[in-house]
Amino acid sequence: MIVRELINNYQSGYSLEQPFYTSNEVFDAEWDCIFKKHWLFAGNMAQIPKPGDYFLYALQNDTVIIIRGNNDEVYAHYNTCTHRGSAICLQEKGNAAKLICPYHQWVFDKDGTLLNARMMPDDFCKEQYNLRSVHAKVVGGLIFISLAEEVPDFSSIETSLKPFLLPFEIATAKVACKKNYKLKANWKLVGENFRECYHCGGAHPEYCSAVIGANLRENADILTSDKQKEWISKGLTTELVEVTTGTTTYAIRYPLRPGFESYSLDGKKVSLPMGLHKDHDAGVVGLVNYPNFWMDAVSDYVWTMKVTPVDAATTDVEFCWLVDTNAVEGKDYDLKHLTDFWEITGEQDGKLCENNFKGIQSNAYKPGPYAPVEDQVINFVDWCVEQLKKGME
Repeated sequence: MIVRELINNYQSGYSLEQPFYTSNEVFDAEWDCIFKKHWLFAGNMAQIPKPGDYFLYALQNDTVIIIRGNNDEVYAHYNTCTHRGSAICLQEKGNAAKLICPYHQWVFDKDGTLLNARMMPDDFCKEQYNLRSVHAKVVGGLIFISLAEEVPDFSSIETSLKPFLLPFEIATAKVACKKNYKLKANWKLVGENFRECYHCGGAHPEYCSAVIGANLRENADILTSDKQKEWISKGLTTELVEVTTGTTTYAIRYPLRPGFESYSLDGKKVSLPMGLHKDHDAGVVGLVNYPNFWMDAVSDYVWTMKVTPVDAATTDVEFCWLVDTNAVEGKDYDLKHLTDFWEITGEQDGKLCENNFKGIQSNAYKPGPYAPVEDQVINFVDWCVEQLKKGME
């Protein structure tokens, strides 16, 4: 089998062999060993502010309904009626007091309980036909789901992310904008790209203007040390969290360039301070959870990125911008001013990933060595290969 051979030949510190990025067999193995086994970022509570609000998350042949319960619980169910399999929710998002199958009108509660199966015999046992649910967890307003049969451990993710997320109060925040992109690139290339800044100096002038040291030609150690003392005095979490054996989460807080108040093209504040933040000086919170969650947040807005593989050569990427619950568009923030920074930077990254994939498909491609500054890429790629190895075993 090609997957076993690739795993056996893998050399840490070098980019992956071509089939890791192009083979459908490898992609199918990754889906089984990674995306069906680990916690996946699905969205956030701000997307479903009221009971009955829902959105759909498409994952290969499966679609999952993410719905808010009557007491602010979050439920996740396969969008498949237990009668004859029809899709239940036909819109990408909406509100449903009850989940009603459009085919034969079976009625399910928000928690998946079958309430009414019309015209079925008197001895029909409804309890055997509740919706099939998937595991769902919420931390700091972010929603994660797992397609695994047995619920995976979530404690390390919660412990790592919660202190960084708490000040933003995402559960009661407002979705200012959400955009989807379809990249012609393997999903791992997106993950690799967002784990290093080796490329930033030449590719991201806007990002480098906002973050001191991003061009790898400046030293931000003194500024970071000074800022950490200020952040600690404000009660903000500053301790670095790295992905280690058995964990999937990376978390960091680092400073913006002096004179910058937010992630914006002009460096000026974008909106009201979010949640518990009192000013525009909390630095940047960068969060990652393998395999599909990336987030960058400043005092006045949160930007999340959800990565979902479509096939070996295609990846869906969703950007979402969140602002404080009291922020009013046109008064407290301008939408273009809010989104420009990450739209430009994200589009630059998208082109880099697509160009990378084009080159990898060439007969001339061979794995090349990562630079020392790409240590987080090595960590990510090592993790992906390790999950395949475990799955193969």
